[in-house]
Amino acid sequence: MELRQLRTFQTAAKLLNFTQAAKLLNFSQPTVTAQIRSLEEEIGHSLFFRIGKQTFLTGHGEIMKHYVDQIFPILDQMTTELQAQSRTASKLTLAASETFCTHYFPPIIRQFLADDPDIGIKLVSCTSDKVIDGINANHFDLGIISGSYHKSGVTNIVLSEKEDLVLIVSDTLYQHNTTQELLEKYPFIKYEIVGPFEEQMNSYIDENDIHLRKMIECSSLEAVKSAVTHAIGVGLISRNLVKKELAERQLHEIHLNSKPIVIQTSLIIATHKLRDPKTMHLIRLIEQKWNMIH
Repeated sequence: MELRQLRTFQTAAKLLNFTQAAKLLNFSQPTVTAQIRSLEEEIGHSLFFRIGKQTFLTGHGEIMKHYVDQIFPILDQMTTELQAQSRTASKLTLAASETFCTHYFPPIIRQFLADDPDIGIKLVSCTSDKVIDGINANHFDLGIISGSYHKSGVTNIVLSEKEDLVLIVSDTLYQHNTTQELLEKYPFIKYEIVGPFEEQMNSYIDENDIHLRKMIECSSLEAVKSAVTHAIGVGLISRNLVKKELAERQLHEIHLNSKPIVIQTSLIIATHKLRDPKTMHLIRLIEQKWNMIH
């Protein structure tokens, strides 16, 4: 049995009029008649009978109508969900901190769009805790966070085992102050974030017995870099973000006796979205290129 024949039968069985069924289906009446006859030949029984000018279902016709009326709503629901899945896959929403959005994603997205030009990308800049909230609420397709996140229904993929953080200061302040004076006289410029990143920064401050005269919290690592560059105070930042400035001695690293600060970087995604091939292609690109970007 073919679905088009069953759809024709369903319409004819509802209307009990082949002429009206043909008009509704945009078929000729002979086409409707031929499809019904093909079904009757396949099951070996008549599906309709006529008394005068009226058409009725046979017993076999009633049975077929009962099941056909159950089949097509399911098929229609399947079609709707497949279309919705296609629409969802036409745009992917990525969420990460401003640092990742600015320095890591551009080359990855450029490659992804070259491979899949029909897929749109929405890039959302927010802190790791907001990324996690958005993944849980299904607002984001995938997110990048500092640290890791483990929950049923969410997959955590480690991108980098360490994100090297350095304590930095501008050349102006470095040339006119000792390390102790820098830590005691000037504000500590801190990245405002919740989670492992914050915990590591707080541990660093405690382990080095840094007595904060004043703290300035910034919403992004870029803002931390800018504030330090303008000689406002000292700050903790990813080494990758200031490699050039450190090499050119525009900024200086303050070396303390504590162990280096390292942060894990992870990609998180709702596990069921791993079935989408476009999403998987983007994840593979991120895995391949992440540690090559500086």
